[in-house]
Amino acid sequence: MTNMILLWNLIISILMALSSSSFFSLWICLEINMMMFIPLMNSKNILSSNSMILYFISQSLASTVFITFFFLNLANPYSNSLSILFMVSAILMKLGAAPFHFWFPEVSEGLTYYSLSLLMTIQKVIPLYMTMFMNNMMLIISILMSSLIGSLGGFNQTSIRKLLAFSSIAHIAWMISLIISSSIWWTIYLLVYFLMILFIVHFCFKMNISFITQINSINQIYSKMYFIILFLSLGGLPPLLGFFIKMMSIKVIINFIPITLLFLILSSLLNLFFYMRIIYPHFLKMYYKNIFFLNKKKGFIMFATQFLSLYFIIPIMF
Repeated sequence: MTNMILLWNLIISILMALSSSSFFSLWICLEINMMMFIPLMNSKNILSSNSMILYFISQSLASTVFITFFFLNLANPYSNSLSILFMVSAILMKLGAAPFHFWFPEVSEGLTYYSLSLLMTIQKVIPLYMTMFMNNMMLIISILMSSLIGSLGGFNQTSIRKLLAFSSIAHIAWMISLIISSSIWWTIYLLVYFLMILFIVHFCFKMNISFITQINSINQIYSKMYFIILFLSLGGLPPLLGFFIKMMSIKVIINFIPITLLFLILSSLLNLFFYMRIIYPHFLKMYYKNIFFLNKKKGFIMFATQFLSLYFIIPIMF
């Protein structure tokens, strides 16, 4: 019951932020949002406590920097450029975007899958909304660094939570690019990303797996295939859902920041290569007949969730 109340207040703070008309009111909503989320992070392990402390410190630091330079800008309009730079940096830290991403993978590692899904989706709404009202070179730098770090950061990682964290950093780069392109499509991208994360988190929670190596403990071949498809979709492999949402983004971004788009595409290919490298030993070692002669009823239910969501998004693109 307590968690439901906190979650409800979390949603209310987001709705209040989306209806706010000043940075100060947005900042207040952001702080309410943070205070509602911290109790939801709590679980019965020491990693959870460490994650809560690190999250609180990083978010408090970002909040302090933001509000300080907000008032400095009001008091001294001549310091506008410097103030905006620090305010944007504070928002990027709130998002967990590079180069202020240092806290994000570590916090993610100590969370339950339920809290992790909230951190990667709902908790990004207000900071992303705030970037809509800012135009600074720091955003371009963050896009380039986030796409690079999000792609390379997952190398040699076996923790699923950290893999999802670095993937989230890479996807933030796409969303910020859509915002800079003056497009409302970032909301659709966020919704689709939320959908993909929801599928992955639900599967990992249901199967009780936290590391890539634990895939071998899954006996059902159709479950392994489902997990593989989810990760490939997150990486943007055609013809899965993640590919179509990136294609939609490319059509928007190419008219505004083409050089940045090239960097995003190359880093996405690198990210996809990394996912396929992880999946390779689990995929190719399956017997041909076992893959294509699955239990039809169970296989259909598992695969349908991913492909139905794909066909719901296709009409939006045209």
